[in-house]
Amino acid sequence: MASNNHGPVENPKLNSTLILIAVKQQMVVSMKVSSATAQTARIAAAIDKLASFTEADRPYTRLVFSPEFDTARNWLADVFAAAGLVCHIDSGGNLIGTRPANLEPVNLKQADGGKADREKVLIGSHIDTVPAGGRFDGIAGVIAALEVVHYLNDHQIELPFDLEIVDYLGEELNVWGTSCLGSRHMAGLLTPEILGRVDADGRQLASEIARIGGTNLGCDKVRSDADQILACLELHIEQAKLLEAQGHDIGIVTAIPGIYRYGISVKGQAGHSGTTPMDDRQDALVAAADIIKAINGLASDIARDENQHFVATIGKIEVFPNGAAIVPGQVEMTLDMRSASAHAKSVFLAAFKTICRDSATRYHCAVDVTPLAAADIAPMDSGLMQNLSDAAAVNGLSAIKLASGAGHDTAHLSRFAPAAIIFIPCRDGLSHCPEEFTSNEAIAKGAWVLTSCVLALAGKPLQAVVQQ
Repeated sequence: MASNNHGPVENPKLNSTLILIAVKQQMVVSMKVSSATAQTARIAAAIDKLASFTEADRPYTRLVFSPEFDTARNWLADVFAAAGLVCHIDSGGNLIGTRPANLEPVNLKQADGGKADREKVLIGSHIDTVPAGGRFDGIAGVIAALEVVHYLNDHQIELPFDLEIVDYLGEELNVWGTSCLGSRHMAGLLTPEILGRVDADGRQLASEIARIGGTNLGCDKVRSDADQILACLELHIEQAKLLEAQGHDIGIVTAIPGIYRYGISVKGQAGHSGTTPMDDRQDALVAAADIIKAINGLASDIARDENQHFVATIGKIEVFPNGAAIVPGQVEMTLDMRSASAHAKSVFLAAFKTICRDSATRYHCAVDVTPLAAADIAPMDSGLMQNLSDAAAVNGLSAIKLASGAGHDTAHLSRFAPAAIIFIPCRDGLSHCPEEFTSNEAIAKGAWVLTSCVLALAGKPLQAVVQQ
C-alpha cells in the first residue's frame, strides 16, 4: 500500500496473484496470535496508536481532512495491508480493505463500486473525531472489524463473499455542515450543492475528497453493486448509560432516529441597556430563552408520553451585538431534534410552531424558522438483528434491544442494503469528550459477535468464537 501527501492510494499495477499469496501468508503468520490476551493487547495497541494522531493541545482531535486525519489514514491503510486486505479509496473517499471471497484475486476495476460479480459484506465505522472528542467513538468499530479479519486469518477460514472493512469518511459533523460524508456518498446522497460548499478557509468539500484519493463520481447515485451486498454491520460505543447500568454486554439496535435540524432566528431591537425601560424592550435574547425553555419542556413531555426515544436540544446560540451594555437585538440558534417515532416528530413540530409564535408575540420580536438538515428514521434489518442476537447468545454474552440516540453511518447504508449495528457499553455514558471510555475486553466481545454473525452469513453453523 503506497502513500503520499494526499493520503493512501492504490497501485493500479498490483499483481493479483501476489496479493493472493500475501493474504495466505498473513493467515499462517496470524495463527501465532489467537489467545484472548493477545487479542485485547492488539486492540489496546491500535486504540492507543490512533489516539496519538491528535492535535497536541486539544486531545482527542482528529478532524476530517486535517493533517492528523491524513496521517491516521495512512497508518490504517498499512494495518489493513498487513492483515492481508486489498486496499483502495473509493470515489467517495472511503478507505476500504477487501478480503476476497474464497481468497480469490480481487478485480480492482470493480473495487470502486463497479458492478460486482459476487456478493459482499461490509463492516466498519469511522476514525475522524469531533473537536476535543474521545478515543473510542467510531474507532472501536474499525478496530473490531479488523478483529473479524484476524479471526478468519487465524483459523484459515474462507468466505463465499468479499468482506470489506471500511473507514467511512467524515462521519462527524464538519465545517461544511454535513455528517457521514462517505456513507452518504455510497447511498447517493451527496448532492452537487453539498460538494460545492466552501469553508471559512476557502476549502471546497469536493476538492478535499479528491485530495485524499476520491473522485466524487456517482455522488448522486446509490452504489452500483448494492444488490450484491448481503449486510452492512457496525459496532459502536453506546454513548449512553443503559448497557452499563443494566450490566449487558451488547445492545442490538432496533432503529437509528430521524435527525432534524432547524435554524431559529429571533429579531428584536438593540438598545442602550441603561436607558431602555424594561417594559419597552424588544429583547431578542429573552424571547430566545423563552423558546429554549419551552422546547425543553415540550421534548420532556413527548419523551415521557411516547415512551420512545425523543430528544430536542438547542446547543448553538449566537447573540448580536453581544455587548454587556446593549439590549440584544438578534439571536441565531440551532435546534437539533431526534426521534424514533414519526408521530412524536409531528406532535413536536406542531407545538414548536405555536411556541415560536407565542414567544414572538409576548416579547415583540420576529421569529423565523428555517429547516437545515433532515435524515429520516432508519429501522435496522430484522434478519440481521436476529443473527446478531443469536451470535451474542452463542458467545455467552447478554444482549438487549434498544434504540440509538445518535446518528451513525449505518443509517445511510440501510437506505440501500440490509444493515444493522451493535452497541457496547461505555463508562458513564460519556462520549464526544476526552473522558469517553470503553474497555478493550468490551471491544473484543463485540468483535466476537460480529465474527459469529459473518460466519452465519457464510452458511456456516452458528458457533462461538471466544478466543481462549
